[in-house]
Amino acid sequence: MTAVTERRSFTSRQVFRLHALFRREVGRNVDLVRAVAPDDVERAQVVAARVRLVDNAVYRHQCAEDILLWPRLVGDKPSEADIMVDVMVRQHRALDAMSLAVQAAILAWEDEATAERRDQLVDILERFANALGEHICATELFVVPLLERFLCAADWSGVIRFGLAACDPDTAHHLTALLREPRESR
Repeated sequence: MTAVTERRSFTSRQVFRLHALFRREVGRNVDLVRAVAPDDVERAQVVAARVRLVDNAVYRHQCAEDILLWPRLVGDKPSEADIMVDVMVRQHRALDAMSLAVQAAILAWEDEATAERRDQLVDILERFANALGEHICATELFVVPLLERFLCAADWSGVIRFGLAACDPDTAHHLTALLREPRESR
């Protein structure tokens, strides 16, 4: 029996829950930005802070996967895990670039809360939401089964801790609250 099988095994329920959170909150961000009236600077700043929170949470989660999970799946011999890790890393890089575009659009919108800048941010957020959705689907279909085979619960807990450790206390509190939000309000 290996050390992995001696420890409590990884369960995919937490991954699906976190992915559902990301999908839901990125979608909400699109709707919230779209609803801000042109030149409502105060509301734009409130919504921009929320968009940053979610965008940063997605980014931190992906960093944690890159640093903590993928190396545990890649072995000495080529395997399906190696192929999927390569796909995940490439998708993360594409999402990182889109995240930079989101951050730039937020800054522009905060600088001038015009309808044009709002609509530019909505467009970028919609493209980000679509790309994130595709990435999450690939992860859940192809990577989660590998995680269930090769990881333990502590490995996943490390990903969550890593993601929260880089956050300021207020951001960590907001993210934890989103994760604990009752299912019926989703």
